[in-house]
Amino acid sequence: MESRPADRIDPQRLVALLTRQRDLYQQLRELSERQRSLISGNRPEMLLNILRDRQTLVNGLATLNEQLAPFRRGWDGMYAQLPEDTRDQASALLTQINELLRVILKTDQEDSALLAARKRAVASEMGALSSGRSANAAYADQAAAQRRRTSAEITG
Repeated sequence: MESRPADRIDPQRLVALLTRQRDLYQQLRELSERQRSLISGNRPEMLLNILRDRQTLVNGLATLNEQLAPFRRGWDGMYAQLPEDTRDQASALLTQINELLRVILKTDQEDSALLAARKRAVASEMGALSSGRSANAAYADQAAAQRRRTSAEITG
């Protein structure tokens, strides 16, 4: 990766990287929405595909983060040296990126809470099922004991 001094920063490269970052966050938001519909639609088995796709995007964002590192060093001075139209573009892209990230994080927190609630509900259902099995076993034991007593009385 090439490091550039602040006075040799390529404004078009900055805009291109920020545009790519915004696009990846948009894709991540779309996957987040698909994830929500799968959770809400009680189709959690399909979540693994969404999570795999999301990880691919996160890996791409990590690579972009490395490419943006030279721009972040001395950001204020570098930003002030950008042509006005490039500053406006960069500012608009950063605003979009921050909004997308905010929505993604909020949706993920809500999804996590929804999944936790579903997990508790399933655990409760399993507990009720286990109690039902215990009751059935107790009734079966009582019935078997009654049959043995009745059988002993008949043969006795």
